[in-house]
Amino acid sequence: MRVLCLAAALAAAVALVPSPAVSQPHKGTEWKEVFSPDGRITRVRVPVVVEPQVGVQDVAIAAVEPIQETGPAANRFDMVIVGDGYTASEQGLLRQHAVAKWNEISATAPWDKHKGSINVWLVGVVSNQSGVDNDPTQGVSRDTALDMGFWCFNIERLLCVNESKAKSYAAQAPGVDAIVAVGNSTKYGGAGYPSLSTVSGGNAQSAQVAIHELGHSVGGLADEYWTAGTTYTGTEPREPNVTKDPSGAKWSSYLGKPTPDGGTIGAYQGGHQYERGIYRPSQDSLMRTLGKPFNSVSLDVMDRAIRSKISTTPTGCTSYPTTRTGSLNAGASAHQPDGSYFQAAAGSHRACLDGPTGANFDLALQKWNGSAWATVASATTSSPDETLTYTGTSGYYTYRITAVTGSGSYTLGYGAP
Repeated sequence: MRVLCLAAALAAAVALVPSPAVSQPHKGTEWKEVFSPDGRITRVRVPVVVEPQVGVQDVAIAAVEPIQETGPAANRFDMVIVGDGYTASEQGLLRQHAVAKWNEISATAPWDKHKGSINVWLVGVVSNQSGVDNDPTQGVSRDTALDMGFWCFNIERLLCVNESKAKSYAAQAPGVDAIVAVGNSTKYGGAGYPSLSTVSGGNAQSAQVAIHELGHSVGGLADEYWTAGTTYTGTEPREPNVTKDPSGAKWSSYLGKPTPDGGTIGAYQGGHQYERGIYRPSQDSLMRTLGKPFNSVSLDVMDRAIRSKISTTPTGCTSYPTTRTGSLNAGASAHQPDGSYFQAAAGSHRACLDGPTGANFDLALQKWNGSAWATVASATTSSPDETLTYTGTSGYYTYRITAVTGSGSYTLGYGAP
């Protein structure tokens, strides 16, 4: 299911009537996922909403800043976070919420493995009013840029958004491989769409729906839960983590091996939202229950999907706001810019070093502590090329380039707050 929805619990009967937060016309119905705070997942049928298409030219220009920038967008996985219900004076709160969501996502596998090669862009969407519709109670209406609101389709914790508007704002970032829309609320809730997921910015639990949704949108994974009394009768699913084959031959190289979500990989009946006639690789992974890790099969799929967007080719150092060039002999070092230092405000530093082929050049960011230069971040692989990010306080900074082995010319590109 490529569209997710979040709620505390599914009522015995859900009226198929849009709440005040969703006033668009609709045609027909569709199944959407519903999550409860304990991690259980069910489904509910809701109207198909037809939204007017909004283009990039139809939305206001928003400030775009990196939460972390590890290299040129063309060579990195680019995650974009947009906010809704944050006024001009609440942009600091939006950044706080966005950083918290990214920290939770990047602490889970395989995102933690690739954190150093992912750009995270924050698009500072400004709303006229603070908060989202139907929060804390139904009937509350707020003027926000992305039309986010709870009680979508009469499901209390389902946090809907105007997908077209959110995508148009996200397109202002240098690159877009995944989108998370953050609403200004502390209420547990969220939702998912083919192109993005929504989360409640001020709630510590809500990032779990985004982590699950990224399994769909980035990895093309199927759900591994089911509805009682249903049987799958279709063709072999294209998704890599479900199969009609009770032997589990689809993931034969994993069979019998331990899996991060517990137990061993096998062929367990139930998944793809059907109780019978379909099999999943493990008992209880993230694609079945929130808060669980991916099973081994899905973990490797996600790993490959993220890596496919990442290139280590050092072609983008000159695209940074400031560039410097120089040459070093083996064992020597130099400070940039121009043998000196620069003053920076509090915020995110990012740098890219393109060294000579066959050499090993290292990069370090140093800060003046009042009496000496102290290294606050470094990139020390065996490659001639390095990238570095650091979030720090205001002060005086300098970059130190060291030729560990080999000699030749280098290019340093960097951006400072």
